[in-house]
Amino acid sequence: MNFDFKNFPEIKTERLLLREATFKDINSVYELRSSKEINKFVGTKRVKNLEEAKDFIEVCNNLYQKEKRIFWLIAYQTQVIGSIVLHQIDIPKNYAEIGYKLKPEFQQKGLMTEAMQSVLGFGKSKMKLKTIEAFTHKNNLASIALLEKLDFVFQPNRKCKTFDFNRIYKLEIN
Repeated sequence: MNFDFKNFPEIKTERLLLREATFKDINSVYELRSSKEINKFVGTKRVKNLEEAKDFIEVCNNLYQKEKRIFWLIAYQTQVIGSIVLHQIDIPKNYAEIGYKLKPEFQQKGLMTEAMQSVLGFGKSKMKLKTIEAFTHKNNLASIALLEKLDFVFQPNRKCKTFDFNRIYKLEIN
């Protein structure tokens, strides 16, 4: 692995900056994690206030220190428009799960494809990941289309233990 979890990995793409969430981002994290619209296909608990948003950032930072999670905010023209995360990282197994959120007004513009491609590239080249999985709601057709476009394969014989409505997609990296 070429990545040591010492310095947070900032990723720049043609249009985006993927960066670490800090306590200055509490309002942005609150907006992303409390919005009914953004989270309509997500089963995890929404944050209720700014304190819970702050706590979420702290949890992400602690899990980063333990080499279990890399949570990026997605900035477009300096505005935070979404997030993307590698979590459930298992270095010995070269495994991670990927998750993502994007404000509705920025969807269908190729921005999440751009963010995903950069994170998948980072996972492959820097972390030497061999397997990345995504758990997505069975009715989230845009997410399913994105995963299939990026060569994730539906795993029909596997069930999500946490949320029955989730479907599991897997990307095997050579």
